[in-house]
Amino acid sequence: MNSLIKRIGTWFKKSAFGVILTSVSLVFVICVGLVISNSNTSPVSKTSNTSVEVAESDKNLEDSSSNSQMQVEEKIRMPFMVNAKISRYFFDSSDSIDIKSQALINYDNKFVPSIGVDYTFNNESFAVVNAFSGTVVEKINDSLYGLSIVVENKEGLRAHYCGLSNVNVMVNDKINNGQTIGKSGTSIINANLGNHLHFAVELKDKFVNPLKLYNKTIKEVIK
Repeated sequence: MNSLIKRIGTWFKKSAFGVILTSVSLVFVICVGLVISNSNTSPVSKTSNTSVEVAESDKNLEDSSSNSQMQVEEKIRMPFMVNAKISRYFFDSSDSIDIKSQALINYDNKFVPSIGVDYTFNNESFAVVNAFSGTVVEKINDSLYGLSIVVENKEGLRAHYCGLSNVNVMVNDKINNGQTIGKSGTSIINANLGNHLHFAVELKDKFVNPLKLYNKTIKEVIK
């Protein structure tokens, strides 16, 4: 009987130790598993999030650069590259009497207000360039103003280049700001000026003073 009790006690001790050992082992395995799981997933997730943030940052920089480029607006330029001088002004009622007296055309024994500005360069022919981008809508040989072209942009602003000796563009051509469109020449109405360019700008069916438009954006002009 005593021997049986001892055997049972020994078995119980062994069983209890086994249970404890098994429990400890199980807890250890679970802890190790959690550590490995965290080490495998957390850095990847963090790296992934960082990559997404960097990608979004790069995209924002690209969008910002694109918007900056779009915000650079075209400005109206003078229609030549040489150091041409004004030989006749646009007749502007707000100008001084002296300027207005230089804005009259003496034609057929009558004084006619000039609707544009006439430029000369030592009585030499010079290249005429486009003042703003647009489409060539007219190319005519006017009885008074000579060979002329008209360029119109999408806002309806029209530039008249008159008295040309030759033209490099055709009707419906889309031309850029600063593109050469022809050369200065002569006309009947401005015969006394010799070789020149008559440059006029029309907005909403009304001729406006070109001298007040240079270096302004299209938005500033049409507002």
